[in-house]
Amino acid sequence: MADNVELQAREREGRGKNDARRLRAQGMTPAVLYGDGDGTAVLAVPTKVVDYTLQHSGDNALYDLSIGDGGSSTARVVDVHRDPVSGRLVHVDFAPVNMRERIVVTVPLTVDGADESPGVSEGGVLDQVAYEVEIESLPGNIPQELTIDVSGLEMNENLTLGDIRLPEDVTLISDPEETAATVTTPTEISDEEMEAAGIVEEPSDEQAEEVEIEEGTEEVSPAEGEGPAGQNLQP
Repeated sequence: MADNVELQAREREGRGKNDARRLRAQGMTPAVLYGDGDGTAVLAVPTKVVDYTLQHSGDNALYDLSIGDGGSSTARVVDVHRDPVSGRLVHVDFAPVNMRERIVVTVPLTVDGADESPGVSEGGVLDQVAYEVEIESLPGNIPQELTIDVSGLEMNENLTLGDIRLPEDVTLISDPEETAATVTTPTEISDEEMEAAGIVEEPSDEQAEEVEIEEGTEEVSPAEGEGPAGQNLQP
């Protein structure tokens, strides 16, 4: 797990769309920090810091929020709102984190060792079926991602989520029998299936050239009384 992100927040005084628009023009994003019975803090946080962290560390990054003179809090992002067109951050929701209390989160899953897989070397197709895994962990031990080793996969074999090597003190919550990755025999598509699907194979340059030569070659019988070169053979 990466180190906590230092985030200097400030309490918002204004409300409404106009205030939010002014904040975004200043490089800040409207946010809230949910409380444990102490109410919800309405904040503004630096857009660049939060956006960079979300893109490089994901939703499970931990933030050390400093809220003006109102103290600090360790929190994580629980909801993100982006503009559907520009992708720009519109609003972020934070929730406080108890570093001694285990929580359930979802982390990305990647594969490793595809080039060493015997099945892939034989021409098989590696298919990653699962891309996320639900785990339980202390907040400080949450991995940014989990990796499953597929270097031993033979043709028509698969690995399940239970085959993932988890870090210490991390518990798998997802179904361990769920398929994570598999190597299958490549599917061959017949000419009839391609034709039915409307897929037309373009001829190669050599094939096209041969067709042109064949179409341009016609037997023309010499006219009566003419020789091979059109010469008049009549006396």
